[in-house]
Amino acid sequence: MDSKKLIVCGDSFAVGIGCHDLIKEPVGSLVADELGKPILNLAKGSSTNFSIFLQMQYVAEHLSNDTDLVLIGNTSYDRVEWFPLDADLKYNLSNEMVNYHQYPPYMENSYDVHGKNISLPNPMADDDRYTGTMFTENFVGVIDYWETFGKDKKPSHYYQRFDKEPRSRMETLYNYAVSIHEPRINRIYSIGVLALGHQLLKAKGVNHLIFTEDVETYSKYIDKTNLVNISWGQLSLDYPDDLPTYHTSAEGHRVAYSKVMDKLKENGWI
Repeated sequence: MDSKKLIVCGDSFAVGIGCHDLIKEPVGSLVADELGKPILNLAKGSSTNFSIFLQMQYVAEHLSNDTDLVLIGNTSYDRVEWFPLDADLKYNLSNEMVNYHQYPPYMENSYDVHGKNISLPNPMADDDRYTGTMFTENFVGVIDYWETFGKDKKPSHYYQRFDKEPRSRMETLYNYAVSIHEPRINRIYSIGVLALGHQLLKAKGVNHLIFTEDVETYSKYIDKTNLVNISWGQLSLDYPDDLPTYHTSAEGHRVAYSKVMDKLKENGWI
């Protein structure tokens, strides 16, 4: 097996949520197995495109010498990141700050596959700089938390990460989500930060592919060589999982795998 790694960045789709076997079935695992490379999956559920940039930055700054290929799944434009009220803030933001330990499958008893709880090690746990204080969340989660649990002070295992946040802050986030947030603006921010990540990896000479359903727009800012036409949303509609998590199934990941392999061949990288 090649000693250089294949690294995965992204959100819950890139983790493989929706699959029954998170080790063998996700697209990154399929590509790594085909290429005979060890894999490191840095993806995290409810990542924002900004926190996916932090994953890319982490690879460029700390892992580039040992990395052969990075697969980067973009995410939707309805997400937000923030720090707890009492956080010890530092000026420079990094992936070590992101709260991996509070999301499936890294949080205990958080990923159920037909009655069997699946847990995986937090991929950042061995980094002694890890603090995991930064929240990254999709607005659907913010809305669900507030309407179902937060406003009536009901406990929730899944949303326990919000237990120490003042209710006024969570209500403010909820109000922002339902009445102010504009995904068209977030889309531009998102493409911008992914372009920054692209430039960091390119400068380090690391081959990488960014998944997007909008190659035409992304290619104005990111080299087309580094883009592959994969839409997690469409795959979830075409091949829905049966858990159900509203993600795509292992079949959808096989479709994504085929597209990645075709792009690697087109680029002459394999």
